[in-house]
Amino acid sequence: MKTFKCAIIEDSNTQRKLLEQIIQHNKNLKLVHSSSATNESLALVNELNVDFLFLDIEMPVMNGFEFLAGLKITPQVIITSHDQKYALEAFEFNVTDFLLKPYSNERFNIAITKAIDKIKFIKNKQPENKITVKHNLKQVELNVHGILYVEALGDYVKVVTQERNYIILSTMNAFNKRLEADKFIRIHKSYIVNLKMVERYNHEFIEIQNKKIPISRAKIVELDQLLNCIE
Repeated sequence: MKTFKCAIIEDSNTQRKLLEQIIQHNKNLKLVHSSSATNESLALVNELNVDFLFLDIEMPVMNGFEFLAGLKITPQVIITSHDQKYALEAFEFNVTDFLLKPYSNERFNIAITKAIDKIKFIKNKQPENKITVKHNLKQVELNVHGILYVEALGDYVKVVTQERNYIILSTMNAFNKRLEADKFIRIHKSYIVNLKMVERYNHEFIEIQNKKIPISRAKIVELDQLLNCIE
């Protein structure tokens, strides 16, 4: 499990110490900064590029919302406050969770689990990589990561996605060059497949959404290697 860098911004020394102790007992968290909200602490939190920020709202020099507005990074923000009235405004800043003081270790751990899950989701979420193609005499944007497979159709290729099929004037070689080499493989003279979409395979064919696609013998070893590298 990765260790996540944490910062505490809290004006109460007592509350800071309590939170520091809780963090120190959590093997997934590493405390890198703890102070009240000031311009200096804001600059340092930005510089440290923390993963988690534990933030109070009512502070003398700069309140929590002013601190949030000054962030140049996007950590998982967990608000810690004595007053429930700040919850609505806090979530308008897209914070991860709101802990009402005093909170239990169990409630703290729930907030941490939620934050870690969000980080994992963001990390694993496939960014869109779009290419422009001509389909039915119109320019269409295709999200490359949504392609299931590509099939040769004479002077055309059929691009199969989860939503629909696109018939595009192109050779297989030309279209293959527009795809990411580590995400797609031409497993047969008539087929290119998205490695992420492969549901099962043997050394004769692969299966993508009940479609059996033949594998060229020359591609078996390369397919094995690439599929074993897919996260």
